[in-house]
Amino acid sequence: MHSNGSSTNFLRRLLVLGTIRKKTLAILAATFLSSFLLLHAVSQYVLLQSFKDLEIHTARHCLTEIGKELGAGLEVLDTLNRDWAWWDDAVSFVAKPTPEFIATNLTDETFVSSKLDLIGFFAPDGVPVCLINYDRQRGEKVRVSEELLDFFKTHPELIRHADAESVRKGIVIFPQGVMLFVSRPILTSTRQGPVQGALVFGRALDAGEIARIAQGEDIFLNVATLAEAKENPRQLEVIKKIQDSGDKMATFAKGANMAGALLVDDLFGKPALLMEATLQRSIYARGQRAISVLGWLFFGVSGLICLVMMLLLDRLVVGPVVVLSNAVSRIGEEADAEGRVGVEGPVEIKRLATSINTMLAGLARANQLLAGKNVLLAEEIVERKELEQEREGLIVQLQEALAQVRTLSGFLPICASCKKIRDDTGYWKQIEAYLSDHADVTFSHGICPDCAQRLYGDFIDVDEALKKK
Repeated sequence: MHSNGSSTNFLRRLLVLGTIRKKTLAILAATFLSSFLLLHAVSQYVLLQSFKDLEIHTARHCLTEIGKELGAGLEVLDTLNRDWAWWDDAVSFVAKPTPEFIATNLTDETFVSSKLDLIGFFAPDGVPVCLINYDRQRGEKVRVSEELLDFFKTHPELIRHADAESVRKGIVIFPQGVMLFVSRPILTSTRQGPVQGALVFGRALDAGEIARIAQGEDIFLNVATLAEAKENPRQLEVIKKIQDSGDKMATFAKGANMAGALLVDDLFGKPALLMEATLQRSIYARGQRAISVLGWLFFGVSGLICLVMMLLLDRLVVGPVVVLSNAVSRIGEEADAEGRVGVEGPVEIKRLATSINTMLAGLARANQLLAGKNVLLAEEIVERKELEQEREGLIVQLQEALAQVRTLSGFLPICASCKKIRDDTGYWKQIEAYLSDHADVTFSHGICPDCAQRLYGDFIDVDEALKKK
């Protein structure tokens, strides 16, 4: 229960926009996405391209092996031809043909065991002494066609040799089909000349032979003569591609397969055959599967790493920062001068919390000092108000005194005889009554020496009486 509640709270906190958790999650998500895109780019443009290159290399290797297979077939055929051409019985047969030689050596078994479809003995002048064509499908010798005879007549270089070292071998397109062809001069068993004629061997490059080569290379092989290929638009385009490349072969993807084409020259050094090999794109398919597995593995591992990193960051960094931020906000909202934040988390967070607590303590001391200053200031304000009131009272008194002074100032009419003073209303008043009304003066009666002497000088000694008083 506690674990589920913690997970729920954690997810709820992650959904709060603008928080440090959200920003951390966004950074991790951006890092994960960037890494995934980088892996995808590397997979597509590096790894997958490497598989494509390997596939192309395999296709070219396969085409090369096909060429080597044809060359090996020619070498086997040449070795077999040489054994027959350097033979005294062959010299005797060309000089004087006998049915016994044919019955003994040119049997059906000879053609089948040697995989031959054509054996011919020619005189030195190119005239055929014995020319046998064998049909392996029917299992019998067949009549030599006039087209074949005409072909040899038009190509005498195939059956005429100038010296004992002369040899003609390669692919020849005869009227009845494509053959691996070898022609050597007939010599004695000791290889002594002069040249006694020519011996030709031919092996048809038929469907069976093509299937044998294809099976050996585990491919699908299609062979067409150049004349036939030029009638097919697709094959014609392939031929142009090969010729434009300056090479004898070309490879290209064809759906789920990889295709390769090889242009084979004939015995005369001219392009004669177009051999198309189709391979299953097993390397490319395995590469795609490997990249797919790598992508899903990266996705799962990276997602797990991001989740673990988020949990660790939330526990070790983000959580303490959020707690510290909430504590500071609470202290600010409550204006709690005595409040302090908890010192928990990594060293940096602890240092920050300690600094905040030190700052809060300084603020508390400053607040206390400010409060004392405020008390003193309030007292000073009261004193100033009292002084202000006293000042205002003095001002009032001064204003009243000034008013009284102003009342007594000016011109006063006084009687020259009785010394009365005339007021503003025109009445005459005794001077003491006038002063009592207009000034804060209280009179007491006495007598000056002059008046006493004048009034009572006849009755008392005025000077002595005044001294006693």
